[in-house]
Amino acid sequence: IMAFGVDGDHQIAEILGMDRKTVLKILKGPTEPPTQRRNRDSAVDTYADQIKQWIARGTPVKRMLELAREGEPPYVGSRSEFYNQVGKIRAELKAAEQEVFVRFGSLPGEYCQVDWGEIRNFPFTKAPLGTRYFFCARLKFSGVTYVSFESDTRLETLVRCMLRAFEHFGGVPWTCVFDNMKTVTVGRDERHRPIWNETFLKFMVELESHPLACWPESPNQKGSVENLVGWVRSNFIPERTFADDQDLQAQLGRWLERVNGEVSGVHGQIPRDVWEQFEKPKLIPLKTSASDYGLAFPVKAGSESLVHIDSNRYSVPVGYVKVPLLARVREDWVEFYNGENRVARHRRAKEKLNKPIREPEHYGPVFKKKPRAQVMLYRDHLIELDGSIRGYIESLCYRNRSNYGPAILEMYELWKHHGTDAFGAACAVASEHGCYGPDYLEE
Repeated sequence: IMAFGVDGDHQIAEILGMDRKTVLKILKGPTEPPTQRRNRDSAVDTYADQIKQWIARGTPVKRMLELAREGEPPYVGSRSEFYNQVGKIRAELKAAEQEVFVRFGSLPGEYCQVDWGEIRNFPFTKAPLGTRYFFCARLKFSGVTYVSFESDTRLETLVRCMLRAFEHFGGVPWTCVFDNMKTVTVGRDERHRPIWNETFLKFMVELESHPLACWPESPNQKGSVENLVGWVRSNFIPERTFADDQDLQAQLGRWLERVNGEVSGVHGQIPRDVWEQFEKPKLIPLKTSASDYGLAFPVKAGSESLVHIDSNRYSVPVGYVKVPLLARVREDWVEFYNGENRVARHRRAKEKLNKPIREPEHYGPVFKKKPRAQVMLYRDHLIELDGSIRGYIESLCYRNRSNYGPAILEMYELWKHHGTDAFGAACAVASEHGCYGPDYLEE
């Protein structure tokens, strides 16, 4: 164009016999047009939509290939081509959904990720199908992981799972990160701060740890917690069969032992070694255990001096009717406190009972006005202790229908003095000889 001058495009058009606009387009275009690669169709393209659905459901690629070969039309290409194309589709989906976030590190003992996963119709081979939930916790610095399978995700289950995880870790992390589960938070206030479940918050405070709920729009928090569930689901479940819950727990234990002893792709070291050397010494000492810790609930006894816990009713002394108390629900016991003073303790019922669980001494002040109530409470308490005691008391009451009250009161004192085993044995021997009365039992 420099050789022909300012109006060179006119002269070039005349020489070449081309339209001036065509010449201008060529002159303004790139000197070397980009090379266009020829897109070759793949035999996998037919299954692209189905593959996306399989990826969303977490289907392993090996199973995808089996389903594609069984489909209509059946896939007849090579395995390597299928695997390669699935990898490309997976990468495209990930790129489309991925958000930019800042991956942050942590100090030894600082963070623990906690979450629940769910598997419906768990594929047992020797037990009925059913839903199983898996609790997972991982120390962020070392990567040491704890997992357990449970039948529910109730608050008590969560707390006891966390305590077993902390026993496994050898201490309590400074902060536990949760994905806004309902047992942890009941929502957010007007400033978007978590509203903590009171019982759960008291648990965290007593362990000297701090709860952190992921922001719903914060992928650098939320993603890491959710990835823990996905990691367990994709690394432990596929290609394994489980006979029943006992077999499931046994295989889980072996798997955890292995993965905690393998080189981590995050920091390139063995999680167990990093935990032992750097993280375990920084954890907060655990001052309780999964079986001993008592979940705290504020309660009040009704007019019958009974408190509802789970599906059952437990007695407290009548002097505490309508008085605010604190219930401590331990794994095997239920206790009630007025301030620091424990006012009642009961063996915890593990299933729903059709009658209240009473301690007769709790009703002492009432007995002066209602002596028959004392007899009936003592009798009910005794017959629930042992089959031999029940049979003996039934026969005694039948023989002395008009006046068995004094005998019941004496038998109650004998039981308090000798204990259930000795008292039950005495009732059994006395029944064999047809001897009914507290005098016989005392002998």
